[in-house]
Amino acid sequence: MNLLNTLYFPGTDIHSVRQYPLFLMFQKVHLITPVEGDPVEGGKESPDSFIKSGFCQVHTPCPLGKDRNRFLRLVEDIKMRRDDYAAQLSSLTLASMSGTHSSTEESERTLIRSLFTPAELQAQNRDREEAERLWQARLVLAIGELLDHEEEEIAMHMAMLEEEEKDLFKELQGDDEAIDEGNPFAELSLMKSKLQGTSAGNIKKRFKAWRTLFLASSMEECSVFLTTSPDGGELLLEMYEKKTGQPATPVAELPLPAFVGWNTVEAGQMVRNFSEKNRELLSQLEGILNSLAQGEDVTGTEGEKWSTLNTLADPWGQALTRDFPAETFGRIPVRLYLLPDSSCSALLGKAQPVHGKPVNSILAVVG
Repeated sequence: MNLLNTLYFPGTDIHSVRQYPLFLMFQKVHLITPVEGDPVEGGKESPDSFIKSGFCQVHTPCPLGKDRNRFLRLVEDIKMRRDDYAAQLSSLTLASMSGTHSSTEESERTLIRSLFTPAELQAQNRDREEAERLWQARLVLAIGELLDHEEEEIAMHMAMLEEEEKDLFKELQGDDEAIDEGNPFAELSLMKSKLQGTSAGNIKKRFKAWRTLFLASSMEECSVFLTTSPDGGELLLEMYEKKTGQPATPVAELPLPAFVGWNTVEAGQMVRNFSEKNRELLSQLEGILNSLAQGEDVTGTEGEKWSTLNTLADPWGQALTRDFPAETFGRIPVRLYLLPDSSCSALLGKAQPVHGKPVNSILAVVG
């Protein structure tokens, strides 16, 4: 099966039950991490199960090497002090903004430095500035993941308390039947109702930091952008429209289960089972998306363009119903957009890919 290279953004970790269903549709997900290993040490889950199964590949641009432990100690200190992570994200951004200058001022300063600073020292200064920029980007992303971890943990505890209260009330009423027993979607929905969600402003900061690391990477070209953040999806759509002068084209909406397992081992097994049973269907889906990314089958009327993709909606829905009944596992939408004439790398600011690589990109917004 020709797996579709998919780039996850702006998150840098797979740690939530809400992320596990992604691997049913996208079976080669690339993650960019801020530092070698897990910067959010002590997290209850990691993508190891999906990595071992070949569903997930992790990339660390410009590894920290000897500075890794110093960075992890800093992140651990932030975690132990339990400061307001959102406020720290804002302060990092404000600190960055306070050090910026207008383009004219910066050009003048650069010219003066070039006249009076030896070339070797100029190179050292540029290297130091780049290292500081990457360090700050790593911190923004690490704090963002801490924020996600903490919010989900709090939401989970609140949901458990609410469920226990309901069960106790029913017991006092003489009804021993547990509420929604054996229905993981009901439990997940209760947890999601307690989540406050990440503000659009913080998502924007995290996206900027993620893009900084991506531009420092040397990873292979991907065909699909994948996000579970609607705000993150909007940022990419705005970037595309600003770059090309045209809006992205919505091509399809397909469902995914909202839940496939409470941990990576359980979810990984469910994903593997689904993949084995639906190998041909997944191959068809990946083939269509790959052809769109390669610039094929994108001519003709609007209906003709996406007819082949939409014909998979029914068999895809039937396959999900067999393994993940909606009443038990729920459903979340996957909205697919075509971004013509701009590969993933080119849209983010890298040079155009060489001949034979994707000439379009696809955005998948989940949830």
